[in-house]
Amino acid sequence: MKSLKGDYRAPIQDHLEKSTLVLKLERSQQNVGQLRNKLNSYVCEPKTYSLFERIEALRNGLDTLSSTNKEIILSLRGPKTHTGDFVDRVRQQFLAFNELQRGVEEYMRGVRNY
Repeated sequence: MKSLKGDYRAPIQDHLEKSTLVLKLERSQQNVGQLRNKLNSYVCEPKTYSLFERIEALRNGLDTLSSTNKEIILSLRGPKTHTGDFVDRVRQQFLAFNELQRGVEEYMRGVRNY
């Protein structure tokens, strides 16, 4: 008689991994919104042209990151997707978020110096 042990664990494990990735991306999405709010505050108003260019680049980067996060979340919620297809993309998203976060912090230090 055949054992069913291996038959149901893989889909359950994949579902848990997808749920975890979606949750992490949703949290990242909230953090992107918080960074965007920081950049929109009056404290971060650019005082020079180079700061204006920098804030626009950061805003564009946050918008791109946000839209890509949304795409990945929608794809992961799809019925026929496997987690393995998205692990590298999610890792890249987190790396991009960390880079943008550092950029926002550097920008805010630069604005305070003026």
